Amino acid sequence: MDIKLYYTPQTRAVRPRWLLEEIGVPYSLHFIDLFAGEGESEEYKQISPLGCVPAMEVDGQVMLESGAMCHWLADYYSDSGLAPAINEPARMQYEQWMYFSQATLEMPPWIIFLHSKILPESEQVKDIIPWASKRYEGILKVLNGELEKNEYLAGNRFSAADIMVGSTLMFAPEALASFPELMLYIERLKERPAYQRAIAE
Repeated sequence: MDIKLYYTPQTRAVRPRWLLEEIGVPYSLHFIDLFAGEGESEEYKQISPLGCVPAMEVDGQVMLESGAMCHWLADYYSDSGLAPAINEPARMQYEQWMYFSQATLEMPPWIIFLHSKILPESEQVKDIIPWASKRYEGILKVLNGELEKNEYLAGNRFSAADIMVGSTLMFAPEALASFPELMLYIERLKERPAYQRAIAE
């Protein structure tokens, strides 16, 4: 299988790269310099019409969305143990946390970042930041409670759900200071050799 991953460091593209490193299958890495405008090139937009990363090409077929890539890879390479089988009790937890990472966990810090650093000041809505901060604190409290019971999220074994949730937490580590279990969780994940290879530039 020929796998090409289009990648920019310190973006959501770290998720499928980390997963590919955990699985241990060959893939080629194609750096896209989003900050230099390479995502807007006509050549790259033939691959990713919105000019975003990651994009993954598998035997000529392109897949977008980091969560979809991780979900598909973990199931396709089922022998890796990175996704519980559909008939395992842990599969329900796994699906929950895979969707939680993007639908619930990612939104508040993204709103904060958007309205404090990314958007032009004239377009920022500062009044939304306190709401997003309070919302994020509540979400982190729930997640911290879950990790008081188990080291990992699905069946207490490392899975693609930990890649999705853990990578999201790593985007705003300063928010975790009041949540000791989340800080320990992040440190466990960062110690994984596959993660260390995935962030190597």
